[in-house]
Amino acid sequence: MSSIVPETLDAMAGYLANSFLEDPMNKAQMEGISKKEKLMRANARIAIKHASNIDALYLLDNDPRAIMVAYDTINNSKIRDAWTNIKTIVATFTSVNLKELVKLIKNMKVLVKVLDFKWPQEFVKGRHYRMKIISIDESLRGTGAFRRLITPAIEYSDREQIPMVLETHNPSNVGLYEHFGFKLVKTISSPKTPIQQYCMIRKPMTTPENTIKPKLK
Repeated sequence: MSSIVPETLDAMAGYLANSFLEDPMNKAQMEGISKKEKLMRANARIAIKHASNIDALYLLDNDPRAIMVAYDTINNSKIRDAWTNIKTIVATFTSVNLKELVKLIKNMKVLVKVLDFKWPQEFVKGRHYRMKIISIDESLRGTGAFRRLITPAIEYSDREQIPMVLETHNPSNVGLYEHFGFKLVKTISSPKTPIQQYCMIRKPMTTPENTIKPKLK
């Protein structure tokens, strides 16, 4: 996606922040934090800018209410990821007071036990398609926006014959993704928290276009 104008970035950050606040993991992380919206909006802005810089940001019909962040790992940069993480930490420090920062760190010490981004290494060797965020605003739910947003990513993965991976902390999302061919391969839990991480993989479908036909003798 080309550079984002400030007005569009603000709108996207607002919708994405609202989506973040619905997530069980983020709800638990933000427990005891007074300025949840401010912090989530700051984190959303960073996530959007990073996704745009690596061509991983997709909008449905240029509508900021329907956002997807996803990418082929062949194009991923660990250095950029690390820099984005640093900026997120800085944004967190500047969005909360000292007392809330201590509370946030305390929350994360528990939640980190069910937060694993390296789990795909256990199931996938090499290149794959990483689904990071799909956010559909409440005003678009039930309109088919989710299907229209995710379908091009599925078609790309099938065409390239690479698996798709994602994790979610919302149990209601598991059935939704299963409807699109994803399978739950691992659930990460801890006795310290009711929050669980659901790890899902979708294997590529073989289509006539990517099937190698035997040569006739």
